Amino acid sequence: MKIWISLLLLISFSSSFCQSTLDDNLLFWSSERNITIDDFGIKTKNAETLFSFAQFSVDYKVSGFDFMRKNFNNKVRNYFIKSASWIDTTANVSNSLKYQQTLFDICEIYTREFRKKLKENRKKIASGTQFVAKLNQEAMTEFSNRRIIYDRETNFGTIEEKQQEWELQIKKELVELEEYERKE
Repeated sequence: MKIWISLLLLISFSSSFCQSTLDDNLLFWSSERNITIDDFGIKTKNAETLFSFAQFSVDYKVSGFDFMRKNFNNKVRNYFIKSASWIDTTANVSNSLKYQQTLFDICEIYTREFRKKLKENRKKIASGTQFVAKLNQEAMTEFSNRRIIYDRETNFGTIEEKQQEWELQIKKELVELEEYERKE
């Protein structure tokens, strides 16, 4: 019996350790915290590359029993992957951070839209979760299309007036979808 308890504790500890290591590499979107230079796992110098790149990802865990949920805010996560993101520390770091944070915020808009659609369609989940992948794909396609428009209109965040317009619009949309914000 002691062997089984020891084995169970070892497996539990190992699983917790692996999850903690994985989560240390992820920065979940938060209205209270912006991306900082320290969040970028890769630092470059002297325009070896573009000024910065951030890898964002959205994942979800939805099962057949989730049709009983009131919301899906903690079932859908939007995060920045530190080890896959880089920044040129000799370029305009402030501009790069603002640009990447804006992209993260745009991604959060579409993550919230995805959560909203899950809530609106939760009864379908009882019949199967196949449609969830389609909803996620639609949301991420909308994010990608919006990102292209943002990049064009602001020249990758460098046209200050346009950047400010985008920031105001994004803030407005995030407030409108506040009900769908993920809370820790």
